[in-house]
Amino acid sequence: MDTVTGIFSAICGQGHCLPAGGALLPVCQRCLGLYVGALLTAAWLAATGLWRRGLPSWSVFVVHVAVLLAAMFGGLHAWGGSAAAKVACGLWTGHVVMLWLVGGAVHLRRGSRRAGEAQLPWRMRDKLQALAAPLLLGGLAAAVPRAMALGWWAWTAAALLGAAALLLAGALALVAAAVYLLRPSAGARETAG
Repeated sequence: MDTVTGIFSAICGQGHCLPAGGALLPVCQRCLGLYVGALLTAAWLAATGLWRRGLPSWSVFVVHVAVLLAAMFGGLHAWGGSAAAKVACGLWTGHVVMLWLVGGAVHLRRGSRRAGEAQLPWRMRDKLQALAAPLLLGGLAAAVPRAMALGWWAWTAAALLGAAALLLAGALALVAAAVYLLRPSAGARETAG
Protein backbone atom coordinates (compact mmCIF):
# COMPACT_ATOMS: atom_id res chain seq x y z
CA MET A 1 0.00 0.00 0.00
CA ASP A 2 2.75 2.43 0.89
CA THR A 3 4.49 1.93 -2.46
CA VAL A 4 1.34 2.75 -4.45
CA THR A 5 0.59 5.72 -2.22
CA GLY A 6 4.17 6.93 -2.75
CA ILE A 7 3.85 6.61 -6.53
CA PHE A 8 0.63 8.61 -6.60
CA SER A 9 2.02 11.23 -4.18
CA ALA A 10 4.11 12.58 -7.06
CA ILE A 11 0.98 13.47 -9.07
CA CYS A 12 -1.78 13.87 -6.47
CA GLY A 13 -2.05 16.01 -3.35
CA GLN A 14 -3.85 13.07 -1.70
CA GLY A 15 -6.20 15.28 0.26
CA HIS A 16 -9.84 14.21 0.58
CA CYS A 17 -9.16 10.54 -0.22
CA LEU A 18 -12.09 8.16 0.09
CA PRO A 19 -11.82 5.30 2.58
CA ALA A 20 -12.09 1.81 1.09
CA GLY A 21 -11.62 -1.43 2.97
CA GLY A 22 -10.37 0.27 6.11
CA ALA A 23 -7.68 2.35 4.36
CA LEU A 24 -7.63 5.62 2.46
CA LEU A 25 -7.25 5.37 -1.30
CA PRO A 26 -3.87 6.59 -2.63
CA VAL A 27 -5.54 9.32 -4.73
CA CYS A 28 -7.93 12.14 -3.92
CA GLN A 29 -11.55 12.12 -5.04
CA ARG A 30 -10.90 14.18 -8.18
CA CYS A 31 -7.90 12.08 -9.24
CA LEU A 32 -9.87 8.89 -8.62
CA GLY A 33 -12.54 10.25 -10.96
CA LEU A 34 -9.92 11.34 -13.50
CA TYR A 35 -8.33 7.91 -13.71
CA VAL A 36 -11.57 5.92 -13.59
CA GLY A 37 -13.07 8.23 -16.24
CA ALA A 38 -10.04 7.74 -18.47
CA LEU A 39 -10.17 3.96 -17.95
CA LEU A 40 -13.88 3.74 -18.73
CA THR A 41 -13.49 5.92 -21.81
CA ALA A 42 -10.51 3.88 -23.05
CA ALA A 43 -12.53 0.70 -22.60
CA TRP A 44 -15.50 2.26 -24.45
CA LEU A 45 -13.27 3.44 -27.32
CA ALA A 46 -11.68 -0.01 -27.62
CA ALA A 47 -14.96 -1.95 -27.36
CA THR A 48 -16.80 0.15 -29.94
CA GLY A 49 -13.87 0.75 -32.31
CA LEU A 50 -14.64 4.44 -32.05
CA TRP A 51 -10.96 5.21 -31.53
CA ARG A 52 -10.49 4.69 -35.30
CA ARG A 53 -12.74 7.63 -36.13
CA GLY A 54 -10.40 10.35 -34.91
CA LEU A 55 -11.61 13.65 -33.53
CA PRO A 56 -15.23 13.96 -32.42
CA SER A 57 -17.83 16.00 -34.23
CA TRP A 58 -18.56 19.67 -33.53
CA SER A 59 -21.59 18.90 -31.31
CA VAL A 60 -19.48 16.63 -29.10
CA PHE A 61 -16.78 19.30 -28.94
CA VAL A 62 -19.26 21.90 -27.68
CA VAL A 63 -20.61 19.57 -25.00
CA HIS A 64 -17.07 18.64 -23.93
CA VAL A 65 -16.14 22.31 -23.55
CA ALA A 66 -19.19 22.80 -21.33
CA VAL A 67 -18.31 19.69 -19.30
CA LEU A 68 -14.72 20.85 -18.82
CA LEU A 69 -15.93 24.29 -17.75
CA ALA A 70 -18.23 22.66 -15.18
CA ALA A 71 -15.33 20.52 -13.94
CA MET A 72 -13.11 23.60 -13.74
CA PHE A 73 -15.68 25.52 -11.70
CA GLY A 74 -16.04 22.47 -9.46
CA GLY A 75 -12.28 22.44 -9.01
CA LEU A 76 -12.40 26.10 -8.07
CA HIS A 77 -15.05 25.23 -5.44
CA ALA A 78 -17.68 27.35 -7.21
CA TRP A 79 -20.12 24.45 -6.90
CA GLY A 80 -20.37 21.04 -5.27
CA GLY A 81 -18.09 20.34 -2.36
CA SER A 82 -19.38 16.80 -1.88
CA ALA A 83 -17.34 13.70 -2.63
CA ALA A 84 -19.67 12.82 -5.49
CA ALA A 85 -19.21 16.27 -7.06
CA LYS A 86 -15.42 15.99 -6.83
CA VAL A 87 -15.49 12.52 -8.37
CA ALA A 88 -17.80 13.84 -11.13
CA CYS A 89 -15.33 16.61 -11.98
CA GLY A 90 -12.59 14.01 -12.31
CA LEU A 91 -14.72 11.57 -14.31
CA TRP A 92 -15.69 14.27 -16.79
CA THR A 93 -12.11 15.45 -17.18
CA GLY A 94 -10.76 11.92 -17.61
CA HIS A 95 -13.40 11.16 -20.22
CA VAL A 96 -12.78 14.28 -22.28
CA VAL A 97 -8.99 14.10 -22.07
CA MET A 98 -8.88 10.44 -23.10
CA LEU A 99 -11.28 10.94 -25.99
CA TRP A 100 -9.40 13.94 -27.33
CA LEU A 101 -5.90 12.48 -26.85
CA VAL A 102 -6.84 9.33 -28.75
CA GLY A 103 -8.87 11.22 -31.35
CA GLY A 104 -6.10 13.75 -31.85
CA ALA A 105 -3.46 11.04 -32.24
CA VAL A 106 -5.55 9.26 -34.89
CA HIS A 107 -6.28 12.54 -36.65
CA LEU A 108 -2.58 13.49 -36.74
CA ARG A 109 -1.57 10.02 -37.88
CA ARG A 110 -3.97 10.23 -40.80
CA GLY A 111 -2.72 13.72 -41.58
CA SER A 112 0.87 12.49 -41.76
CA ARG A 113 -0.03 9.87 -44.36
CA ARG A 114 -0.97 10.37 -47.97
CA ALA A 115 -3.67 12.87 -48.77
CA GLY A 116 -6.12 10.17 -49.89
CA GLU A 117 -6.78 8.89 -46.37
CA ALA A 118 -9.54 10.92 -44.77
CA GLN A 119 -10.92 10.78 -41.27
CA LEU A 120 -13.86 8.42 -40.79
CA PRO A 121 -17.01 10.39 -39.99
CA TRP A 122 -18.69 9.97 -36.63
CA ARG A 123 -21.98 8.12 -36.98
CA MET A 124 -25.11 9.35 -35.20
CA ARG A 125 -24.91 6.57 -32.60
CA ASP A 126 -21.28 7.52 -31.88
CA LYS A 127 -22.30 11.13 -31.30
CA LEU A 128 -25.21 10.09 -29.07
CA GLN A 129 -22.96 7.85 -26.98
CA ALA A 130 -20.38 10.61 -26.60
CA LEU A 131 -23.08 13.14 -25.69
CA ALA A 132 -24.65 10.76 -23.15
CA ALA A 133 -21.33 9.87 -21.50
CA PRO A 134 -21.12 12.98 -19.26
CA LEU A 135 -24.63 12.26 -17.93
CA LEU A 136 -23.79 8.61 -17.29
CA LEU A 137 -20.53 9.57 -15.61
CA GLY A 138 -22.38 12.07 -13.42
CA GLY A 139 -24.69 9.26 -12.31
CA LEU A 140 -21.70 7.02 -11.66
CA ALA A 141 -20.11 9.76 -9.55
CA ALA A 142 -23.10 9.69 -7.23
CA ALA A 143 -22.59 5.95 -6.71
CA VAL A 144 -18.80 5.92 -6.24
CA PRO A 145 -18.70 7.01 -2.57
CA ARG A 146 -21.18 4.25 -1.75
CA ALA A 147 -19.28 1.71 -3.86
CA MET A 148 -16.15 1.84 -1.72
CA ALA A 149 -17.15 -1.62 -0.46
CA LEU A 150 -15.40 -2.99 -3.55
CA GLY A 151 -12.24 -2.48 -1.54
CA TRP A 152 -8.96 -0.67 -1.58
CA TRP A 153 -7.31 -2.97 -4.12
CA ALA A 154 -10.13 -2.74 -6.67
CA TRP A 155 -10.23 1.07 -6.63
CA THR A 156 -6.44 1.35 -6.57
CA ALA A 157 -6.17 -1.05 -9.52
CA ALA A 158 -8.73 1.04 -11.43
CA ALA A 159 -6.76 4.21 -10.65
CA LEU A 160 -3.47 2.60 -11.74
CA LEU A 161 -4.99 1.26 -14.97
CA GLY A 162 -6.57 4.63 -15.71
CA ALA A 163 -3.29 6.46 -15.07
CA ALA A 164 -1.50 3.98 -17.37
CA ALA A 165 -4.16 4.47 -20.06
CA LEU A 166 -3.77 8.26 -19.85
CA LEU A 167 0.01 7.94 -19.99
CA LEU A 168 -0.21 5.68 -23.04
CA ALA A 169 -2.71 7.95 -24.80
CA GLY A 170 -0.53 10.98 -24.08
CA ALA A 171 2.57 9.21 -25.39
CA LEU A 172 0.73 8.13 -28.56
CA ALA A 173 -0.50 11.69 -29.09
CA LEU A 174 3.05 13.04 -28.69
CA VAL A 175 4.45 10.50 -31.15
CA ALA A 176 1.66 11.27 -33.63
CA ALA A 177 2.36 14.99 -33.28
CA ALA A 178 6.10 14.45 -33.80
CA VAL A 179 5.53 12.31 -36.89
CA TYR A 180 3.10 14.88 -38.25
CA LEU A 181 5.49 17.78 -37.66
CA LEU A 182 8.52 15.94 -39.02
CA ARG A 183 6.83 14.59 -42.14
CA PRO A 184 8.12 15.76 -45.49
CA SER A 185 6.01 18.47 -47.06
CA ALA A 186 3.66 17.57 -49.91
CA GLY A 187 5.97 19.28 -52.40
CA ALA A 188 8.96 17.25 -51.27
CA ARG A 189 6.96 14.01 -51.64
CA GLU A 190 5.94 14.90 -55.18
CA THR A 191 9.54 15.66 -56.29
CA ALA A 192 10.83 12.48 -54.61
CA GLY A 193 8.15 10.25 -56.22
